[in-house]
Amino acid sequence: MKRVLRWLGLIAAIIVISVLSVKIVEYNSLVSRNTRNLERILSQNTYSEKGNVKNLITFDYDKMYVFLPYLPRDEMEKQIGFKYPKLIQALNEGINNILFVKDDKPVAYLFGYPSDTGYYINIPSGEYTKAQIEATTYQSKTREVGNSYGTPKKYVNYLLTD
Repeated sequence: MKRVLRWLGLIAAIIVISVLSVKIVEYNSLVSRNTRNLERILSQNTYSEKGNVKNLITFDYDKMYVFLPYLPRDEMEKQIGFKYPKLIQALNEGINNILFVKDDKPVAYLFGYPSDTGYYINIPSGEYTKAQIEATTYQSKTREVGNSYGTPKKYVNYLLTD
């Protein structure tokens, strides 16, 4: 009996270590690092109220995809031309759902409500090249949104313009 428990404990420890290793590798992936850095920049609004978008995005990418709300993952994958299991179908409007791609590989993914992420990028859905985005300017304003807890949250609203 002790031997069985010892083996079960060993197997459980191996599983836990494996899961933690995968999470650590995922946390340190290029996509994760780029996403965290961009989210930090956008939510802190360390730049002026007006500026060029190329000053906000510090990593290299070829294209930026802005997905419509309610679009299923398989439709998003058709648009980008490859499978990416981390894509999430937005079930409401007003959610960021933006994927940055370099050489047909994801390099950053922004998804979430402005009240959770601290920012909102107001740009029409579609596919944009890096040159198009770098030629784009933005205006940012701090907005406040209410919630069911009665404590309004602030976020930075970025309006992208040509």
